[in-house]
Amino acid sequence: MKKGIVLKLAMFVAAFAISTFAPSMTAAAASYDDEFVALINQKRAANGLQPVSLNSTLDNAAETRAEELTEKFSYQRPDGRREFTVLDDNNIADDFVGECYSAGQATPKEALDNMMQYDFFEKKVMSEDAKTVGVGHYNGGEYGDYWDVLFTAPAATDRAEFAQEVLDLVNVQRANNGLSPVVLGDEKLNAAAQQRAVEIATVTSHTRPDGTSCFTVLDDFNVTDEATGENAAWGQVTPEEVVNDWMNSEGHRANILNPDAHKMGFGYYSDNSSEWGRQWIQIFTE
Repeated sequence: MKKGIVLKLAMFVAAFAISTFAPSMTAAAASYDDEFVALINQKRAANGLQPVSLNSTLDNAAETRAEELTEKFSYQRPDGRREFTVLDDNNIADDFVGECYSAGQATPKEALDNMMQYDFFEKKVMSEDAKTVGVGHYNGGEYGDYWDVLFTAPAATDRAEFAQEVLDLVNVQRANNGLSPVVLGDEKLNAAAQQRAVEIATVTSHTRPDGTSCFTVLDDFNVTDEATGENAAWGQVTPEEVVNDWMNSEGHRANILNPDAHKMGFGYYSDNSSEWGRQWIQIFTE
């Protein structure tokens, strides 16, 4: 049975969906920050969520984004980079959770109410992962007031926790389809997957930067098991999001539900200077 065919058909799709809805707009001058965050935390508390805390450096990044929105009202910055690259510009090492933005509202309440009308912004405000917030406001441009809100979380330092969450979610899907569970790979398989996660930050492909197949990484780390597939994704914030995207993509789903798969190597890499910010990899083997 040929290995990796499903992978070639499937792997390029999953990571783009969440990020496409990243645009959010908010701008709040320093005097508006506390009021804006208080309003956000009221909404979070009403939904049983922990409050987010204001961060001055993140405020500066949001101020930059608010002014940029006068030039390009989009999650894409005027220079063509994604919104989260403003974190790297401000030496913020936190993981990006999301951005909300709006224009034309005179007060924080009006701006937040406008954002909450859109599902993709509401999800950012109500994200369980969000721990820190920055608020930016810029007065000027076509609509007078531009607002930007940036949400972040402490950088994920425990990949093992993410790996276990992804594994559990995968095995729920396999159980639902009458398949036996896969186990988390050993140190070598996970190291190979981690290498691939780093590589896809610069090359969004199953072809490695040196032009070889993604599966040659197994040789690099002395993994002798036969590969059954690789899943790659870009931009998702949580294990739930990435597994959901994979399961909604025919080729990725086939890799997860491959009855020949018995082990899963996991890789995760966060880089706020990369095109998508977060990179996810699964390598399945027999």
